[in-house]
Amino acid sequence: MIEFHKVWVAQCQAAEEIGARHGAQKALGYLIGEKLVEFLRMAEGAPEWQEQLPMFIAEFKRVFSPEEIRTYLDGLRRVGPLGHVLSDDAFEGFRAACAVEDDPVGGAEDVLRVEHARRSLLAE
Repeated sequence: MIEFHKVWVAQCQAAEEIGARHGAQKALGYLIGEKLVEFLRMAEGAPEWQEQLPMFIAEFKRVFSPEEIRTYLDGLRRVGPLGHVLSDDAFEGFRAACAVEDDPVGGAEDVLRVEHARRSLLAE
């Protein structure tokens, strides 16, 4: 049985496979834009997730170089499952069709999570 607070192990392995097939930026979109932001959200209220965070970050740094991480974060415009999959035009089409919920509070919280991720991932 999977201990969900340790799911980051499989996610890092999946990111390596994505990187081999589609490049580092797609892999980072998956791992930072989807998985790490969600992991940070879960860790906000669960100590078992919080204690896994340093190991997740360490594995992240093993898989990706600081330059790859910095390049991804500097170009990041949105997070979540659709964040790195859709072009800007396609994403706006989803918003216009009300297929993507506008959530300014959740968006602001995600900005803070991304900044937390940036500090953690780029710390020496």
